[in-house]
Amino acid sequence: MLRVTVLGSGSRGNAILVDGTESSVLVDAGFGPRLLARRFALTGRRPEEVSALLLTHEHRDHASGAVAASTRWGWPVHGMRASLDALAEAPKATVNLVLGGSNVPVSGFRVECIAVPHDARACVALVLTDVGSGARVGIAMDLGHVPEALPPALSRCDLLVVESNHDETMLANGPYPWALKQRIRGGLGHLSNGTAAELIAGAAHRGLRGVILAHLSETNNTPTAAMERTRAAMQRAGWRRDTLWAASQTVPCGPIGADGSTHPAVAAQLSLGF
Repeated sequence: MLRVTVLGSGSRGNAILVDGTESSVLVDAGFGPRLLARRFALTGRRPEEVSALLLTHEHRDHASGAVAASTRWGWPVHGMRASLDALAEAPKATVNLVLGGSNVPVSGFRVECIAVPHDARACVALVLTDVGSGARVGIAMDLGHVPEALPPALSRCDLLVVESNHDETMLANGPYPWALKQRIRGGLGHLSNGTAAELIAGAAHRGLRGVILAHLSETNNTPTAAMERTRAAMQRAGWRRDTLWAASQTVPCGPIGADGSTHPAVAAQLSLGF
């Protein structure tokens, strides 16, 4: 069965483990190998179990550990050509697998890429379909606004991992410089809680089993604020489940199955306020 574990998500690093029927892949490697290994260990897993690394884009909080991890554990790196070209120090043998379009086969998954607006070379959201079970997870992080093609792609998924970066009021009144605030809330920056909630509610359907909010700002957001905004929007849209989580920067979240089932550690994380 397809399962998703967010090893960590935020401005200091992002990595998402997706287990399928045949293999496991990692989406983004924004942590160095040592920290990645510790996050795997916290979930009872090993990096050697990963068959491939998929990159959403080249920014450091998503790709800083890609080359070193690929070298250490032999992971082939898949990504858009412009993103792979940005990994200048990478051995060519590890970065010659290019994503793009839909139904790209990667280690027992079919991968669909949806271009999203962000101040990177070629940022994409991903929909991964487990070939063995047919279950799908949609992953959308780092986008300044919602492109037309994204909601239909996410509306076919069993699980969603979607950025809910900042509370609009907290960002406006917070300590960041004006220029950084403008970058974050601009069309090539990050989704607010309100915009993320609208996107998720618009993609909600009877087959959606769970939603993980990701890339929460540690300065301009809280798990409670993000979850309350999304929960309210989804309830208005008629979604009656409460399988909603907020991923942490420091503690793994999951595994969460395609049927919405969870590992006991998830409940512990939520009780601690992550």
